[in-house]
Amino acid sequence: MAKTSTTIYECQKCGHQSRKWLGKCPDCGEWNSLV
Repeated sequence: MAKTSTTIYECQKCGHQSRKWLGKCPDCGEWNSLV
């Protein structure tokens, strides 16, 4: 069975974390800051 990895994206400006990539951070509103 394949090992499932969970990717966590984090905003470079405020540190908000999300399981999926978002174009705009929902906390600080910064665009393209989730890596």
